[in-house]
Amino acid sequence: MKNKLIGIPKTLLYYNVSEKVEEFFNILGVETLISPPTTKAFIKRGNSFSIDEACLPVKAGLGHLDYLANAGVDAIFLPRVVAIEKKKYICPKFLGLPEYCLSLMPHLPKLISPRIDLRTNNGLKKFCVELSRELDISPTKIRKTINKLNDKKPKKQKVMNKEVNVAVLGHSYNIYDPGLNSGILEKVKNYADVKTVEDYTDVELKMGKDLLPKPLFWSYGEEIAAAALSSMEKGEVQGIIVVTSFGCGPHSFVTEIIEQHRKKRRQTPIMFLTLDEHSAEAGLITRIEAFMDLLMLRREKLWA
Repeated sequence: MKNKLIGIPKTLLYYNVSEKVEEFFNILGVETLISPPTTKAFIKRGNSFSIDEACLPVKAGLGHLDYLANAGVDAIFLPRVVAIEKKKYICPKFLGLPEYCLSLMPHLPKLISPRIDLRTNNGLKKFCVELSRELDISPTKIRKTINKLNDKKPKKQKVMNKEVNVAVLGHSYNIYDPGLNSGILEKVKNYADVKTVEDYTDVELKMGKDLLPKPLFWSYGEEIAAAALSSMEKGEVQGIIVVTSFGCGPHSFVTEIIEQHRKKRRQTPIMFLTLDEHSAEAGLITRIEAFMDLLMLRREKLWA
């Protein structure tokens, strides 16, 4: 695939790696085209291809793939993500995402879909070998590039200074893609300091995981639940907003676990926001404003 243009959809798990995926291909000398941020047009277009049962992020993802196909890319990078750690999986929809997309959108160009399955010790090696065949680049160079980009420092505990602090929790695409959530994150930041799952240290997440009734099957779902339980236990935030997508199977379990723990503690208000293609920005703003008013009243001890 040398001297070919590779399309990268700016959707779904893109928000877990963001700039790193661009830097990854840049180091390898591969030219890429990133699709623009999600728009209502993308969602509408993706919905025209999708089955009804798919969640909003997957429908939007189809819109991104259609954009890249029409932009004339030679191939689209859409890895088959199975697991990112041992003994766990991620959302079942991602396991068969390449076949799902091709079955609904036969006009798509070639999909580069190396398998990411880190349940075994040689999972990363297999990924590098599969990708090397597609890109005609040595697996050793690919592995070295991944190691370089993964050389990160331990996270420091986030200091929250405003009178009202709020945890906004959910899958990365539900939190960081304003085209999906009508800019929820920025709207909450107008009122409070915000903490997302990515801001929690490993120690904080371990504390939350230890409070779970049992380990969860889904890596990202477990992190979301652990972040919520950790914040409730520490009392570091005045409120928690959990953002999910309508039709998300794993999240139906995650939200129930969070709600059960809240009933035991009772001191932390929680709002669950569910997104779908019919979500209106005005309705989301109204709910956020009402929730923030409640938190401020509690903070001022005017109402409990």
